[in-house]
Amino acid sequence: MVESSFILHQHTPALHSVDPRGLSVASILLCRSSIDHESEMRISQASFDVAGRLVSRWDPRLWADRAPANLSVIHSLSGQVLASDSVDAGWRVSLAGEAGQVLEAWDARGVARRTGYDALLRSTEVFEDVHCVERLLYGGPDSTAYNQCGQLIRHDDPAGTLLDEAFGLSGNVIRQTRRFLHSANEPDWPESLTGRDALLEPGDGATTCWQYSPLNESTQQTDGQGNVRFLGYTVAGQLKDSRLQLNGQAEQVLVSAIQYDAQGRVVSETAGNSVISTARYDTEDGRLKELNATRSNGQVLQDLRYGYDPVGNVIRVEDRAQPTVFKGNQRIDSVSTYHYDTLYQLIEATGRESAVVNYGPVFPGFQSPADPTRLANYTQTYRYDAGGNLQQLTHTGAQSHSRTLVTARYSNRSLPVINDHIPNEAEIAAAFDANGNLLALQAGQDLSWDRRNQLQQVRPVVRDDAADDSERYIYDASGQRLRKVRTTQAKAVTHIADVRYLPGLEVRTDSATGETLHVVVAQAGRNNVRVLHWASGKPDALENDQTRYTLNDHLGSGTLELDGQAQRISQESYYPFGGTSWWAGRNAIEANYKTVRYSGKERDATGLYYYGLRYYAPWLQRWINPDPAGAVDGLNVYLFVRNDPCGGSDDGGLVYRGMNDRIDRHYDKTHTIKYRGVSDMRRADEHKLVYTLDLALEESVAVMTREVEKLKAGDTDDLYAFLGMKKTIKRTHPVGS
Repeated sequence: MVESSFILHQHTPALHSVDPRGLSVASILLCRSSIDHESEMRISQASFDVAGRLVSRWDPRLWADRAPANLSVIHSLSGQVLASDSVDAGWRVSLAGEAGQVLEAWDARGVARRTGYDALLRSTEVFEDVHCVERLLYGGPDSTAYNQCGQLIRHDDPAGTLLDEAFGLSGNVIRQTRRFLHSANEPDWPESLTGRDALLEPGDGATTCWQYSPLNESTQQTDGQGNVRFLGYTVAGQLKDSRLQLNGQAEQVLVSAIQYDAQGRVVSETAGNSVISTARYDTEDGRLKELNATRSNGQVLQDLRYGYDPVGNVIRVEDRAQPTVFKGNQRIDSVSTYHYDTLYQLIEATGRESAVVNYGPVFPGFQSPADPTRLANYTQTYRYDAGGNLQQLTHTGAQSHSRTLVTARYSNRSLPVINDHIPNEAEIAAAFDANGNLLALQAGQDLSWDRRNQLQQVRPVVRDDAADDSERYIYDASGQRLRKVRTTQAKAVTHIADVRYLPGLEVRTDSATGETLHVVVAQAGRNNVRVLHWASGKPDALENDQTRYTLNDHLGSGTLELDGQAQRISQESYYPFGGTSWWAGRNAIEANYKTVRYSGKERDATGLYYYGLRYYAPWLQRWINPDPAGAVDGLNVYLFVRNDPCGGSDDGGLVYRGMNDRIDRHYDKTHTIKYRGVSDMRRADEHKLVYTLDLALEESVAVMTREVEKLKAGDTDDLYAFLGMKKTIKRTHPVGS
């Protein structure tokens, strides 16, 4: 396998062309997924104005079709972006003031956003269309008692009101209160404080307090229910232990004895249930080699071993703590393998799954207790277009099936083929709004979006003669979800399940069961800890104040849940792109309280994963709306972790992060003019400059194309001469033959 991988990647260099100013105007990547196939050229292009500012970009798919640019940008004379037009995310226009502050903005959905500022250019109000969705109040000269002078002390946002009531000497907030809106609908904040308070729920809200050391380290946090978390640090400022004291109860250890290597990575820690977790890294390249977890008696719970190719792609993961099973003339090992094309996109994966048929957003059948004989091997293959969009997934195993997606001709908006119906261009266009937000998860499951392009509501059940079932999401000013409200209809009764997210705490209520659950959330070294305290409605089968320790893999995915005595609560395995391949536990009711799963993110009842600023649909292998950060990870703003789910992650839904960032090499251009002779030419004859640059671009692409054809034919003389190397190996056959 390794040898064939080496042959696959031979003679597939990345080529970049620059104009006379040193700006990257074109690049060629060679894509090949099999040694039996010829390489395909993937040409990307960018164009710049006479000032060296990026004005348009094409990805390989649209460049090959000579289509309009994926992204076009218009700048002001000062260089600030005035307008952008994306084939995926629609257009944006903004107008700035004298100091560069954005005063007004519009988008393709027709939303008009206006921001007001005070004399110090601090934003004081935000209007969307005719509604005031934010008001901001700052401490004045009379607010010195709690160091509030000049600080933002009240922020009325789409979720309610955030009060920063006290600050430390270093400027950290040490007392903060969150009050929620009485209604789940979007607010229209009046000017008066009395009018704003009238929109809020009665009561004092939820107050969180922090304490800091003289070195500005957070040493204590008291959440909105009076639970206190204590943090200890080493002399180097690294977390060494964490303890929790539930309101009115004794203190308990969450994690202790955290040890680090010279690079600051956790190599050992002991959880409060005495489970010892260790990590081992390769001494030569720093890559993670092993993740282990053992009980205090030495019994192994987790023994993950990782294998990589020479550039750091994960090609093998084995859990030696899991048994090998023989079933149906198959040997079923706890081993997953991964294969990549020459662009390092995942093209094949193998592993094990539940033998019960399952695909789409639903879970596989729950096993209680875990039964290894109900597992089977699987193989998944993936095929992408030149823009990175999934075209087809083929799944072979106990659940053999395939999934095909169709992508619009001049954008990356895609829809799945359902019941052999291939969506046409008109149907794809109708499935997204003007800003590229998906309007339905599946047939009958409509999606609604707020004015900030955040998912506002999902309607999983739509009724003609009665109210719909719905799940509504509410966010703060930064775009983080603070509330989730699920409404279901049962005969003449409406049931409401409400989740509120506070610092270190989740408050979950359900009118159908009378349940009020407080979930204390803490990060304990590499792993997660959640403490479940029922104020009312506790299920009979569960004990109160249950502490759950989650063991994670290299991506942060929760694979094993343990209780305070280090006994298994649940175990879960995932497909490469996030679907659950199998899960088991000692009790279905107990296991259903697990909400954080793949990549350490919360999975909603819809099957979507909430990443912070976007939602991910694992069965589609793509985000359901464009990247709010724009084209920071490439021109395909729906692409999930560059189709590298085994080594890449995206913590907040904005930016891709490789597992080995310190050794990853990224091609980076600062888009600055390096040669002043261009400025002289522009002053002499601007039209001549534009003409010259066009000629340079055409010649660069032509030269690069010729050189690529030479490489594919096995002619490497020019390449070795350019590198200053002697050619010692002569190819006897062209690449791919």
